[in-house]
Formats: sequence, C-alpha cells, structure tokens
Amino acid sequence: MRKVIPLILLLLFVPLAEACIFPQDFYAVEVELNKGSYDLSPLLNAKNVVEYEGKIIYKSHYDPRLIVILWSGEWGVGIKENESYLHIRIQIPTKRVKEVRYSEEFQGVFPVDKIKERGKNLGWEVGEYSLVKDNVTIVLTKLKGFECKDNSDCKIAGCSKELCVPRNESPFSACVYREWYRCFNFTRCGCYNGFCTWLPNEEFLKCLKEHNVTLDLVIKARVSIGIEVKGNVTQERIREIKEVLGCDVPLNFTERWEWRIVPSVDLGTINASEAIKTELKWLKSVGVIEIGDKDIEEIAKVAKWGYAGYNARIGFYDGRWMPYSNYSGAVLIKCGGPAYEEYPTPTSTPVLPSSKGVCGPGIILLLTILVRGRRK
Repeated sequence: MRKVIPLILLLLFVPLAEACIFPQDFYAVEVELNKGSYDLSPLLNAKNVVEYEGKIIYKSHYDPRLIVILWSGEWGVGIKENESYLHIRIQIPTKRVKEVRYSEEFQGVFPVDKIKERGKNLGWEVGEYSLVKDNVTIVLTKLKGFECKDNSDCKIAGCSKELCVPRNESPFSACVYREWYRCFNFTRCGCYNGFCTWLPNEEFLKCLKEHNVTLDLVIKARVSIGIEVKGNVTQERIREIKEVLGCDVPLNFTERWEWRIVPSVDLGTINASEAIKTELKWLKSVGVIEIGDKDIEEIAKVAKWGYAGYNARIGFYDGRWMPYSNYSGAVLIKCGGPAYEEYPTPTSTPVLPSSKGVCGPGIILLLTILVRGRRK
C-alpha cells in the first residue's frame, strides 16, 4: 500500500533538493536503473560530454534539442539504501517566463449543469468542475451545507407553501401571497449540496429575475466561481465569460505576476518513449549499461513526459517497469518547489575515444561522479 510522507518527516531521511517535485520534472523522463548494471567509463574520455555537479550531460541521440543527464546515486527511501543506481534522464530544455494573470472570485446562485451544457455548445472544454477555453479557466465549486443528506430531509412550509426548510424546523410565515410565488411551479423543494432549498434551474431563475426577486433570499444553495485569465483580459474574453455563465457577472479582476517554467521545445514534436528508447539502446551499444532489449521496450512503453523526479521516475518495481508512484511499496513525497536549474549544453552528441580504458581526467571524473552520486 502506498504511503505519503509529509515534508517535515521527509527531511529527516532525504535531502530536500532531491525529494521534492520541481517544475522541470514535468518536461523530462527519467529511469532509475535498479535492474541490470552499468559502467560509466566509456563516457568519461568522450568528446562533447560535460560534467556538471556530479552528473554527466550530453546531447540526445534522438533529438539534439534535448539533453541527457546521467548520475549515480540513491534516493534513500523506498529502495535498497546501501545501493547506488544509475539515473538516466532525458530533459527538455526549459526557460523561465514572467506571466501576468488576472483572477476573480465570487459567489452566487448559478445552475451549474446548465452552465456546463452551455459551455459545451459554445466550444469550451468542460470538466467535472471546470470550463477552459483558450487562456480562460473557470472553476465551479458547489458550496456544501449540513441541513440535509437527501430530499426526504426537506419539506415545503409556509401559508403559501413558499418555504423549503429542513423537516425538523417550523418556520414563521407572514401569510401574505406575492405574485412571484408562481415561480415555484418551475422548481421543487429538495436537498441541494446539503441545503434544503428550492432547486435552481434556468426557468425558475428567469421567473425570479422577471419579478425582480433577490435570488439569495429564495435559494440557499451557492456556487463559488473562480475565473483566471492568462495574459490580457480583452472585451472579447469578458463577453465569452458572461455568455457561458449566462448572466452579467461582476468582473473586477485582480492582477498578479508570476514566474513559470515552460519548455523551449514544442512538445508535439518530440516523443518521450522514442527519446528514452533511443538513448538506452545507444548506452547499451557502447557498454555503459547492461540491460535486456525486452527491458528497454517495456521502459519505452511506460515512458511519458513528466515521469521524472522522486515520485514519478521509472524503475523496476513489483516485477515490471513502472513509475515509482505506482509501486505497491512507494513512499511518496508531498512537497514541491519553484527551483529552476540551467544545465550546460554540449555542442553535439558524444564522440567516444577509439581506445578503451579510463585514465587521466577520466578517472578523476569517475571518482567525482561516484562520490557526489552517493550524496545525491
């Protein structure tokens, strides 16, 4: 059974720099070679290979826009703590961009299902709790009450049957009939998100508005609506937001700036599966890793961008290759961070020396990687 370790507890066992999930992990795929063996010596005297903070870095054989990062180390949680495994990571180059966002949040009486239906018809991408179109995201949150669990917990009350209340309440009624009470013909009393209330629907709300009735006085159920716009808020965007919500909502946006990590390469032009397969095959062909062809194929089938970092790196668990988060004995980390690292990029793919053996600077580099890797 998978466990989640809070950050404060985690700090007692693993270094924070490796334990957390960082934005660049979403643009990488990483394999922890806890099956098979490895020998880094063929790379140590190669040309176009960079050593950076105990890691070997070179350009990808699959696509020269990508970089490959190798290091030797252990995470220290969830695997054999006395063993050091080779990590092979394909990293999409990223950059930090400063982005402006505008947000607005308010509560009111809104027919959520009708909004979602309208959104589909207007070309919005509709989720269970959200609507997305271009640079606009709308999040719909039904506020919860505690008056009822189902419709049987509610009843109609009042001289004109104008009240919808919990079954155990006996509310006061003025016994004065009002013309807008006919609007109750378009709805029914029931339990809605934990409130005993008249159920909001388009016909009922329209009737109340025609009689200038304040909705909050009639309908208890509330919906919180959060709107976020990336980039500029144009009049066209405001029109689209009001159109999908079906009303003239207040839009007093709050501006904020934030740094984001974005890929420098179009994700549609690169394939994580092919990238990791190409690199594993090359590393095997030059004697860096010892792993079966079947294993490489299985890793490639699993690989996706984002399967990197502590929680999501791919390894051999429960008898097959999978992301660590799917491992039955996984000890997952619940933390994150804005850290950003720029890696040096070689000019081209590695060129191995014609002779075998490691000497001179190569042996020093090997020792550096192994020593630093044990500290990772």
